[in-house]
Order: sequence, then structure tokens, then C-alpha cells
Amino acid sequence: MDYLINLASFCNEIALNSESAMFFVYEGIITVKKQENIFYIDDKNAGILRLISEIKNELEVNDEGISVILNLRSKILDYQNKIRTIFDAIDKSKSIDELIFILKRTGRFKNTPDNSLFDDDTENDIF
Repeated sequence: MDYLINLASFCNEIALNSESAMFFVYEGIITVKKQENIFYIDDKNAGILRLISEIKNELEVNDEGISVILNLRSKILDYQNKIRTIFDAIDKSKSIDELIFILKRTGRFKNTPDNSLFDDDTENDIF
């Protein structure tokens, strides 16, 4: 079972107002557990709130801006992981066919914007 932290106390500790924390709950960026009218967060969400507090206090960005920054950060991390997957596959493969097979097997490229990167039913594959 995860260790739960009182949201209000944690917000005081990291210099983040409760209204901002609730904004990120409503945005779906963090999740809370409610017990007896008190909100609690786990370690993962505490880390996200620490990052939010740092952005808000050091860069003086409003909540909406922080939401945009966090979404962009998530996309960048996803693309970094995809690039890392490609380089790992290049290192392991001995031919272009083997490279395509390895990349298809990872399943990391199923949700590309045009849904065609590795769809077998598409004539517009880049390979």
C-alpha cells in the first residue's frame, strides 16, 4: 500500500496554495484520495506537485501555463523514449527488414499522428 500524504500539509511545506493544487486535480495532472473530507496524495503525485511548485515559484508561471509546460514535457519524454527505442533497435539489427521487425515488435509506434508508421494495412508506410 502506498504511503499517503495530507495534501493541505504538503502544499504548505512546498509553498503551493491549495487552489493551485486543486486546479491540477481538476486538470487530471494529479490524483488525490479523499478520506473523511481530507485529500491525500501518494509519492508520485507529491513529486509532480514539487515540480509544479518549482515552476510556479522560480519561473512565476500561472497554473494554466504550468499545465501546458507539463503536457509538453510529457510529450518530449515520450519522444525521447521512442528515439532511444529506435537507436537500440538499430544497434541490434543487421538489416533494414530486421530493424522494421524489431520496431514493430516494440509496439511503441502504434499511436503515431497519422497512424501509418507501422500499420501493416497501410500503403503509406515510411519503409
